[in-house]
Amino acid sequence: MNTKKFLSILLALAMTLVLGSCGGNPSTPSSGSAQPSGGDAAPAFEKMTWAANTAGAAGSNFAAGLEKFAELMAERTGGAVTVDVYTSDQLTNGSQTDSVQAVINGTIDLAFEADGIWGNFNDTFSVPQLPFLFSSYEDVDARLINGEGGKYMSDLLESSFSVKCLGIGENGFRYITNSKQPVKTPDDLKGLKIRVGGSPILTGSYDQWGADYTTANWSEVYTGLQTKLYDGQENPVAVADASSIQEVQKYVTAWTAQYSCMFLTMNSALYNSLPDDLKAIADECGKEACAYQVEFTRQQCEECLERWIREYGLELYEMSEENAQLFRELGAPVYEQFSQCQELIDLLSE
Repeated sequence: MNTKKFLSILLALAMTLVLGSCGGNPSTPSSGSAQPSGGDAAPAFEKMTWAANTAGAAGSNFAAGLEKFAELMAERTGGAVTVDVYTSDQLTNGSQTDSVQAVINGTIDLAFEADGIWGNFNDTFSVPQLPFLFSSYEDVDARLINGEGGKYMSDLLESSFSVKCLGIGENGFRYITNSKQPVKTPDDLKGLKIRVGGSPILTGSYDQWGADYTTANWSEVYTGLQTKLYDGQENPVAVADASSIQEVQKYVTAWTAQYSCMFLTMNSALYNSLPDDLKAIADECGKEACAYQVEFTRQQCEECLERWIREYGLELYEMSEENAQLFRELGAPVYEQFSQCQELIDLLSE
């Protein structure tokens, strides 16, 4: 046997031994599951798709929270979990109340809706809207979003309804706009016809402040302001901006009269069916998505106000503490109407 042929045989034997020691072809995840990146220890999850509904339009701060949640879930499950985001409450024909009911019933998987909508099911969830309950975003963060008040409401959601609360987001402080005059004191509201959200706290507050208010459907408000059927409206800035009300208004008052948060909820039957490691990922992603949404909302508010002033010529009045106290005193009777929620009020006031 010549040398070249002998070496070729030895080389072939060596390659065979190497391949044999490697165990042959690598294994692949079983059909219907996905393997996240990050090494052999990362868990594999069954593929699933969750439907998530929210009232906000595409590009809104509502949608931003759900889209961040979808992004994080896909990333941390290796693409196993897909969250389909439906804006403008597409899954419930535009009804926020039906959106909440649907996540309770399990006909949709997740909902990201405001506290006032949950207030239709239990008055307690409207409490953050009490007049001048908070004096700043720092108060909101300490007492509600990251505090005992938020935990109280999350626990109440889970104990009273068939949902798991994955996080608390933000709708924001509700600013008032109008086309007649700056609103600095309660006297400035007298004679103004203001469209107000339909919750008892909001209508009760504006009643105490002497405003001539209406609770018209939001879809009718732009035309009503344009035709002078209404003089003004109150809403978080991002919500008002999305409907272009700055085009038909002249004055905006920045104050902390009423605050509105959001709840990211999942149907509890779905949540309880998940393996523990996937539950932990959903919990983590929910909190992170809501924290992102809070910052997004606050930045959006600042940017909208700057644009309203710069491009539309609106006049901005920032409520003084002295004038805020006038509204606070007049709004005191509204607290009495919610005395049954005193435990939560105390948690949010401390």
